[in-house]
Amino acid sequence: MSQAFGFSGLDNGNAGGGIHVFAVDMTDGSLTRLSGVAPELNSGYICVSPNRRFLYATDERKDYGGKAGAGGGVNTFSIDPADGSLTHVNSYPSMGAFPAYICIDATGSRVVTANHGSYDSVIKTIQRGAQVELETVYDDGVIAMFPVAQSGALEPASDVSVLETGHGPGGFLQGSCHPHSVNFDPGNRYLLACDKGADRIYVYRFDHVSHTLGTRQIFSAAPGTAPRHSAFHPRLPYVFIINELEASLTSFLFDAKTGEIRSIDTVATIPSGLQSRGLKNMPADIRIHPNGKFVYGSTRGNNSIAVFKLDEATGKLTTVDIVPSGGLTPRAFNFEPSGKYLFAANQGSNNIVTFAVDAATGEITQTGAKVEIERPVCLKFAAL
Repeated sequence: MSQAFGFSGLDNGNAGGGIHVFAVDMTDGSLTRLSGVAPELNSGYICVSPNRRFLYATDERKDYGGKAGAGGGVNTFSIDPADGSLTHVNSYPSMGAFPAYICIDATGSRVVTANHGSYDSVIKTIQRGAQVELETVYDDGVIAMFPVAQSGALEPASDVSVLETGHGPGGFLQGSCHPHSVNFDPGNRYLLACDKGADRIYVYRFDHVSHTLGTRQIFSAAPGTAPRHSAFHPRLPYVFIINELEASLTSFLFDAKTGEIRSIDTVATIPSGLQSRGLKNMPADIRIHPNGKFVYGSTRGNNSIAVFKLDEATGKLTTVDIVPSGGLTPRAFNFEPSGKYLFAANQGSNNIVTFAVDAATGEITQTGAKVEIERPVCLKFAAL
């Protein structure tokens, strides 16, 4: 019988944090920490290969290899099926600063990162004769693709896409483009990237043969919403996006033939009466239950997880419940593969809290199980 293992990426800024491995007790949803690896890595986001033999992780920084301005990194780890332990295989530059997200396609042959860039700017002085101008310059927002060798190891980047210059009305968080997530569609034909800095959604029709990102379409989100993370429905033509600067979640119709998206419905992730815009309540992560009937979104500030029932015929969402996350700053959450348990990673209170899931109603309830871990920011699960 296979065992369920959880992998948690930790984000401690320049102090690193690495990746930790947990065993999942399926009788009560409790986690037991088994091992950790690469504490020097600021491994903000991770993904697991479809064959569950490899894990890929970002190194979220802009001084890769100790060199200022070198950007971030991507890393390959092999997974021991006996105990889930990780062994480092290789590393490459992520082709941009502060890679915030990493994903792998359904064939396990390509990995993609979203390089978010920093919020800081530099002032460039330009002299044209007697005229002197000051220009504000930001890091580029970059989507980068990495081929996966037959051995499972990453190869150097095969293609990059520099996002169009732009900004939103949301102050310093939207001073420039900031791609925060990338995800492949269920048909494995398109890649969707959320740019929270310029309120844009990019859809790439990638090339299976040449390992390039291919042609791209750009769709505009509502100004100041800051689209952050996305989740494709596993069997219906919908994609859902959570918005960082508006406490909301939007459902879109996704055309699997053209890659076009069209907004259907937007719902609040916090109770009415609370501040819904700005820095006080900031959504973070989004997931769809494995049965496809419910969509979930976490909100920092309010420290909650919102549960929505999906109308499968229309793509519209109805609020089921808004539940405390069991800690502070729920940066991430996820289901183990069966969908019996949901785990909330509370970055601000250094814990991962277990919730039992009612698959019929979508409701979640704390089980009492909790594990202490410093600044968890990403959770992935695999049955080995």
